Amino acid sequence: MYYCIWIVFSTAQTEVSELVSLQDDENTKLSAKIKELEEDRARLQKTVSIQQTQIEKHRALAAESNKKCDGLQLEEVENLNRSHKQAAAVHSTVEVRLNRALEEVERLKTQLNKMKQEKKMHFEAAKLLSFTEEEFMKALDWGK
Repeated sequence: MYYCIWIVFSTAQTEVSELVSLQDDENTKLSAKIKELEEDRARLQKTVSIQQTQIEKHRALAAESNKKCDGLQLEEVENLNRSHKQAAAVHSTVEVRLNRALEEVERLKTQLNKMKQEKKMHFEAAKLLSFTEEEFMKALDWGK
């Protein structure tokens, strides 16, 4: 009977040993898997950290670029406003000069018309004087 118990005990102990061995193998595999996953996690955390740093750098560069762009746009607007004011001033000066020139043209036109009228009056007076001279000469010749 002891022998039977011992065989049962021995068989149970063998089964337990096999189960423990299987459990140890499983634990070893799981430990290796855990180690592999922890290495992956560490690698991924490092990658995430690097990417976060790059994101921050890119954000800073984008903010700097936006600020620079805004500054350049403001500068261009100011330059355009300055150019517009200068063009308006030049336009105003040219317009004043043009108006003065037009006034001078009108004054000269009026003067020319007066001169034409005076010339016409002198011509007609000379014509009348010419008729008078001819009549006077005829009268002198008639008297002979």
